[in-house]
Amino acid sequence: MILILIALLIGLVAGIALLVYAKREDEMMLAVSGVIFLLFIGIAAIVYAAAAFNYIGASYKAEIINREFKTQYTQAEVFWADDVIDAVRELDRQRIELNGNLIAGKGK
Repeated sequence: MILILIALLIGLVAGIALLVYAKREDEMMLAVSGVIFLLFIGIAAIVYAAAAFNYIGASYKAEIINREFKTQYTQAEVFWADDVIDAVRELDRQRIELNGNLIAGKGK
């Protein structure tokens, strides 16, 4: 995530440099390129902010999953493989339902 942030900052600097150079040299094409580049960086920054919000939220979700199911999932695992974790838990739940009540059979 930090590398993406660094790339966005470098893109921001490059876009501003294009605009400054275009104004100094009176080049319309460079100014248009700079504006388009800065618009792209702005959209990428919004997407990055949404992903960062979900990444931070994955830490809390990992804590809850680990507490409730006695697992050791990390923040990155929950962020990148959340649907896989849910699918595995659902398969375990279905397997227990197919096998019936396993605890009742142990007492006899």
